[in-house]
Amino acid sequence: MAYLKRVKARGKVYGYFDTGQKDDRGRRIYAPLGPISDPAFGAKYAAMLGHRTRRQSVSSLMSTAGLVDLYQKSQHYKKKSDGTRRVYDIYLNAFLRQLPTAPAGEVERRDVVTIIDKMADRPGAANLQLATIKALYAWGRERGHVTNDPCKDIGLMDVGEHQPWPEWLLDRALQADDATVRLAVHLLYYTAQRIGDVVKMRWADVDRGTISIRQQKTRKDMSIPIHQRLADEMDRVPRAGLFILMQATGKPFSPDRLRDIISAWVKAQTNERFIPHGLRKNAVNALLECGCSIAETSAISGQSLQVVEHYAKGRNQKRLADSAVIKWQGGRRTK
Repeated sequence: MAYLKRVKARGKVYGYFDTGQKDDRGRRIYAPLGPISDPAFGAKYAAMLGHRTRRQSVSSLMSTAGLVDLYQKSQHYKKKSDGTRRVYDIYLNAFLRQLPTAPAGEVERRDVVTIIDKMADRPGAANLQLATIKALYAWGRERGHVTNDPCKDIGLMDVGEHQPWPEWLLDRALQADDATVRLAVHLLYYTAQRIGDVVKMRWADVDRGTISIRQQKTRKDMSIPIHQRLADEMDRVPRAGLFILMQATGKPFSPDRLRDIISAWVKAQTNERFIPHGLRKNAVNALLECGCSIAETSAISGQSLQVVEHYAKGRNQKRLADSAVIKWQGGRRTK
């Protein structure tokens, strides 16, 4: 008899039905049917078999494409920021290219591991792919569309950390002949914001020495005092368009386009790889090194206190030590 496990105890044979489900530890869940000799056993078995067969039929109808489609149409998905949805769309499509017609309820851990392992040369992208599949299936389980968790116990790949730019490179960028690079680096460094937030900064957001934004990732409203050096750079820019950073065509930059421009400029300066997001760490370190508290630094960058504290590990030890000794000596620097 299909899905039936027999167990003999105290001279009787008992039946246990394999429900096809698993508990939190990944063990099969069996439903007790009682002694096989019981006249009611056959009816119990038939009911359990019919229930499992119906569930499998429904599961087989829900393909991965169907699950993704429902997810993208959901209110849960629409509440995510535009930037988050763009990233999720990329990796949901990548997931479907790997398993276009698979029953969503039958995708297993090994399937996801295979997808992730194929991206081992791009650990950051692999982690985003895993996070997207996790979010998809967490929503699917909550809504009752699936019961499986194919991402269970799959760890993230080690990507290291985005490194701050060396001071010589930062200084050169702040004085670059390329006006787009120069303005972009000023905005990224002196506001400590992500590139996605910088490209959306508008002249209308500037008022009495501050610039106001709503961070795309956190949805946090920020009012950031404009550093004098940033103000001086912004004064060099004609206010002809809606956005502070504008292309020659009059259109705003996309984050990817601006990232490519800055990365190409960096590549022309050094063989080492430094990305625009590293400037955020430069800004946090600069704030901390000039004596700002973690809370004050967080008020500029919009990061959590824990993240700022983590970034604090990258502060310039020698500069801090020099500052500490000067304070210790009552503000006097010895020769």
